[in-house]
Amino acid sequence: MSAAPPRAPAFWGWWIVGVAFAAQALSIGFTIIPYGLFTPSIEREFGASTALSQLGLGVFTVVMTLSGPVVGPILDRHSIRAVMCGGATLLSVSFLALSLATELWQIALLFGVLASVGVTMMGPLSATTVVAKWFERRRGLAVGLAAMGPPAGGLVLVPLAGGLIEALGWRGTLQVFAAINLGFVPLAWLIVRNRPEDVGQLPDGGAPRMVGPAAPGATGALWSSAKLLRTRSFWAMALGLGIVFGFGGGWNANVPKFGQDLGHSLSSIAWLMGIGAGLGIPGTLLFGALADRFDNRSLLWASIAIQIGALLVLRSQPSFAWLTGALWVFGFSAGGLLPVYASLIGRLFGPLSFGRVMGLAGVVMMPFGAAAPVIAGALRDAAGDYRAALGMVALAFAAGAVTLVLVKPPRPAFPGAAAQPARGA
Repeated sequence: MSAAPPRAPAFWGWWIVGVAFAAQALSIGFTIIPYGLFTPSIEREFGASTALSQLGLGVFTVVMTLSGPVVGPILDRHSIRAVMCGGATLLSVSFLALSLATELWQIALLFGVLASVGVTMMGPLSATTVVAKWFERRRGLAVGLAAMGPPAGGLVLVPLAGGLIEALGWRGTLQVFAAINLGFVPLAWLIVRNRPEDVGQLPDGGAPRMVGPAAPGATGALWSSAKLLRTRSFWAMALGLGIVFGFGGGWNANVPKFGQDLGHSLSSIAWLMGIGAGLGIPGTLLFGALADRFDNRSLLWASIAIQIGALLVLRSQPSFAWLTGALWVFGFSAGGLLPVYASLIGRLFGPLSFGRVMGLAGVVMMPFGAAAPVIAGALRDAAGDYRAALGMVALAFAAGAVTLVLVKPPRPAFPGAAAQPARGA
């Protein structure tokens, strides 16, 4: 009787997905998502206007996106583990320094520069890049699972931040953030590897292929920055999604102030934001799974349309019940953007240049993310409420959706799988 064949080791890629999930939950859940909870305290302590208190987030967005083209190629060629661990350490140091700030410019500098570089190194750029290198056929699902990190972080960390700010103040809250975030470093160091071949495995955990078509994106040329900048689909993708990401993030930063304008407490708005972010988890999972099977542009248009509807409800100065529903629907649909975006990058340009594409696209997106929170705050200061700001955000989303029409649809490789990188996209 012959012996049974040796059991194959468990696929390490799912551990990579878990670490990528944690990286995004912490880096985004400690910075962009709860930023608006800190602004009322900052406004009171430093006598800042709503627009001025949003300056830190604007600087954060500029620096994070400018550092993306530097970090992206490093991720494609060097140790992703070292980059992520360095970023986590830098982010924790920035939180400690912020807790000691005595001037408003120090907050803009420490959060806008130090923390943003830490997030670039630790967060979505690194996390999405490493997951994309471990998966081919199931890339949309894997990226979707990892991209549940920010909404999960929002679900847990936004209510935590709201409670900590009321109990410890904003400075004590940042010190707690620093300690928790530092715990990510040993986790990433133990688990993260650049690609499956580093541990003797293949993408998706599959056996060596003997017959059949190659998995999509498994091969392909390494795109240079110059070639990307000459490609219409790159510009349409970066501009269209840059508008949506930028104005969506700008609106999220103003939600606490919007809720207080409607007469609700900061803690109740924090819970609404947390649950809304948490609802991004099923949205991320659903859209991520669909991204492996359906046209990515159609999925993006569906997500954007749902968010526009929620914004129009919010513009009507709704009751608490309608406010709750609109914020939750917005969170659910927004959760679908990142996994579909990552899938689209893989289909258009392949995994070899993933970090470069995502980093360079961030520079194109930068003006929208930097300007949107400040513009929304300034419109509120001028008008006395957020109706004009919400109308502007809804129109911006529509413009982003129209821009995506110019993205050349990827050519499917075979039924049920992602498409091959488009040539001359």
